[in-house]
Amino acid sequence: MSLEEAEQRYAAECEARERDAAEQNEELDQLIAGLGYGTVDAVQEYVSIVLMNSVYPEHFPVKHESSFDPTAAELTLRLTIPGPEAVPKTKAFKYTKSTDQITETQLSQKDMKDRYAGIVHQVALRSLHEVFEADRREIVRSISLELGAKTISPATGRETYVPFVAVAVERSAFAGLDLSSVVPSATLDHLGATVSKNPMGLVEIDSSGIKRVS
Repeated sequence: MSLEEAEQRYAAECEARERDAAEQNEELDQLIAGLGYGTVDAVQEYVSIVLMNSVYPEHFPVKHESSFDPTAAELTLRLTIPGPEAVPKTKAFKYTKSTDQITETQLSQKDMKDRYAGIVHQVALRSLHEVFEADRREIVRSISLELGAKTISPATGRETYVPFVAVAVERSAFAGLDLSSVVPSATLDHLGATVSKNPMGLVEIDSSGIKRVS
């Protein structure tokens, strides 16, 4: 490749990068302007960005859907987590010097039940916090959240959705919490949430009357 060709290629690459940057900046400006007016699309896009940037283990992806009602300033949020089969069953690893072997200790059924229930409670509370905290303009005044799992039904052998948590929270009520000191299950109870008694056993809540994301 000649010097002239290399310079032309470099100039074309620079132009493409500048064009991409300009398009991204324009999209960002439109998002910021939309948030300023509290438009539905902007709020939903911003919430999606916030929750997509929430880091979970690779083997435990958390998916979300949302819709925003500007009249009531309410966000309806639906979270979908993996079923109990995605939770590690290992309690600890032990090395035995005499045999030069590493053995694995499994969690008891009760510990597994407690671990999965704890995950359910923590993801629900964490998601409420992330949305309210990121929304510095306080566009969202309340959140109606439902959390459940997509898993294989032992009865039918087919994938099914099982709701585990439903809660409606006002911003003012959530702002009064000190999340550094709470027990998630107790906090959800304090907020008036409907919570499954046994998520590990795929015991669902009564979801009648619960707002769902369309």
